[in-house]
Amino acid sequence: MFQDALLWAGQLLNISIPFLASSQQTVLSYSTYDDFIAHCESFASKASLPGATIHFSQYVPAGTNISLDDNHPTCQISHWVVPSNVCRVAMSVSTSSESEMSSEAWLPYNYTGRFLATTNRGLGGCILYNEMEYASTLRFATIGMNTGFNGSTGAPMLNNPNAIADYAYRSVHMGTTAGKELTKQFYGSASRKSYYLGCSSGGRQGFKEAQDFPEDFDGILAGAPALGLPRIVAWGNYLSQAVGPPDSETFLTPPLWALVYDEVLKQCDKLDGTEDGLLEDPNKCDFLPETLLCVKGQKKACLTSNQVEAVRKIFSPMYGLNGELIYPRMQPGINTKRQMPFYFDGSPSFLSEDWFRHVVYNSTSWDGRTFTLEDAAAALRQNPFNVETYNGDLSAFASRGSKLLSYHGLQDWVIPSEMSQLYYAHVARTMSLPPAELDKFYRLFFISGMEHCRDGDGAWAIGQDRDAYGGKDAEENALMALVRWVEEGVAPEVLRGVKYSEEDAITPEYWRAHCKWPKKNRYIGPGSSTEESAWICE
Repeated sequence: MFQDALLWAGQLLNISIPFLASSQQTVLSYSTYDDFIAHCESFASKASLPGATIHFSQYVPAGTNISLDDNHPTCQISHWVVPSNVCRVAMSVSTSSESEMSSEAWLPYNYTGRFLATTNRGLGGCILYNEMEYASTLRFATIGMNTGFNGSTGAPMLNNPNAIADYAYRSVHMGTTAGKELTKQFYGSASRKSYYLGCSSGGRQGFKEAQDFPEDFDGILAGAPALGLPRIVAWGNYLSQAVGPPDSETFLTPPLWALVYDEVLKQCDKLDGTEDGLLEDPNKCDFLPETLLCVKGQKKACLTSNQVEAVRKIFSPMYGLNGELIYPRMQPGINTKRQMPFYFDGSPSFLSEDWFRHVVYNSTSWDGRTFTLEDAAAALRQNPFNVETYNGDLSAFASRGSKLLSYHGLQDWVIPSEMSQLYYAHVARTMSLPPAELDKFYRLFFISGMEHCRDGDGAWAIGQDRDAYGGKDAEENALMALVRWVEEGVAPEVLRGVKYSEEDAITPEYWRAHCKWPKKNRYIGPGSSTEESAWICE
């Protein structure tokens, strides 16, 4: 891990970024490298942040393997190699008279005058050190936060409204406010621009900031956002029930899920102009699982009628007690050769059961196997602290000139990409704006071959994470494309992604330009589907 981290940092730092040149004008509170070290080591004793406690500040040279002994065991990270020279600061921030959140700041020596905040995934509060590493190596003053509690589950929210409020919105806003002030005191002046980076729950938190605290950030990069969170957790139980336990007649084994995946590609892969194992527009795929029905005497490589019904239910929308849409379908094209354990391993969805136990019903004995549409209705009615995050009015965010760049993988097996489409349409209707006007502050990109936030069968590395980049240039990096949009007014028309070799995860196999919604990719040739020029956005 140590060598990999240094190799990654070296590759990244050796790529020039012309539009970063102006950042050298940033006025700093130190003049030499030795001054930076001394300033860092004494900073905790000198800084004063209202409502916050600074626990330590320490200089961390590049290559240091820091111990994370205080990290919650469920976060599964006990140490981290820091690839660049930073001042590491740990602090806690009061979110109420009875609650607080924790954060870390990684403050680089060669600071660009940019601030960046990053948050969490799932229902937990684990600080994402990979995102902190990524942003600080790109020379942002970077803040990583928990959600008012630590660990990877929602257990601390049991009978704890403060923890729920912190998770829903409060920790990000208050942690960002404190993080900006800490950055100002450390460097001697306020950041020129502030940015946010997050995916999944972190994506939802980014949208929450744009909706409710539009002054916090100049630019937000939000991936696979968990918008409509109470709906997601209801849908998770719905999917698990559709398949049932391993001894049920509806259950599918891994070989049968592989059969389903191959049949989806057989029916729908060519709809975008070529057969390359990826769907560029899952909306066009009207998958018919009935083609897999066993005929008389057939016992292998086929599905029973009960199994077909389960598959059809999964690839159909979820509706509520009164026929209202609760959640869109699981998108065809997810690679069920790999993803079946998350919802389809025969157990209740752990994420969904976690929310219903610790938030909806405050009962750790609640069993996801008993889930009904009445439970879904209860979760939607509750919507604590508006955690649904579905306000379609972004006018305050837009009016201050802030920019929202969102992306979503078309192989996402946790949060269907159609949810991002639905929210985009909701914003357009709420604000009475066509796509050409939304483009001025809100752009959405769908990434073929990307699973949940990262990984997948396609060119999924768009610059959203430390090992998911093709370079530091704005043409090859979504985060830096956002920076260029905010600071130079040059908005991205495509997000270029790279597909890396399965053998070493370093060698690029091919690039693909992913289209700005509502445009979609279509193969026009000539040449291989791996040639970037063989595709057109239309």
